[in-house]
Parts: sequence; structure tokens; C-alpha cells
Amino acid sequence: MALDRVQEDHPSPVDWDAEVDLSVFSAGVEDDNWPRNVRELADRYPIVVFSKTYCPFSKRAKALLETYKLSPPPKIIEVDLRSDAGILKQLLGRLTGRSTFPNVLLTRRMDGMSIGGSDDIYELHDNDKLKGILQQAGVQVNGV
Repeated sequence: MALDRVQEDHPSPVDWDAEVDLSVFSAGVEDDNWPRNVRELADRYPIVVFSKTYCPFSKRAKALLETYKLSPPPKIIEVDLRSDAGILKQLLGRLTGRSTFPNVLLTRRMDGMSIGGSDDIYELHDNDKLKGILQQAGVQVNGV
């Protein structure tokens, strides 16, 4: 059955263009303020890498970013070590369109936060574009 046929039969109740209310992911914990946490993360870290400790693609992406000797260094969030891993995966998929790992985010970029995964950042690196993108994101590049 074609995907468009399935969508006609079962229209999505989700408005994918609507603003995401991050408080729904707090699981009723009063001090778990997702919007505040996201703002603080963006204020402190221009680059955030959502990774998995055992993933070879995550390891490869983190190794490449290390060669750039970034200041400030990226914030690495090892999703598989968190109790909310499933929620983070869904949230990343919703916010960035990418729910695979790694997911490299530039928190101050206006045209889309995710610059991709391992293959994507290696392609940017190979085409001499990654350094400029990182600098535009407000990061000092001291390597490569």
C-alpha cells in the first residue's frame, strides 16, 4: 500500500508545524524544566552532540570534532546512558528530523540546528566546509 494512501486512510492527528511543548516530556517532575534546560544548553554550548557510547558512527564523529580543537568544546550527551533515552530519540526526531546517532547540533544556527551525523560532518570536512560552519556557529577552531 502506498504511503499517501495510508495517510489518506489515517490522517495524522499531529500538527508537525506546531511549536513543540517540551514540558510534556517532564514526566510530571516539577524541577524538570525542559524549555529552561534547552535554553541553558544553547547558551553554554554552541555545539551539542547526541551520541551513543557503543556506536562506531558516534565515535567517528566525536573523533573528527576533536581534531578541530574547538573552544568551547562540544557538549557530548551520551543518550544510551540516560534513563530518558527513548524520549530524547523521539524529541530529536521531532525537532531536527533526525533520530539516528550521532546527531550534531549547532544551537545558534537559524537555518536548522542539525548538521547531520558522522557521514554528513565528514562530507563537510572533506569539502572544506566544516570549519566555516563551526566558526559561524560561534566556536573558535584551533586545529585541523
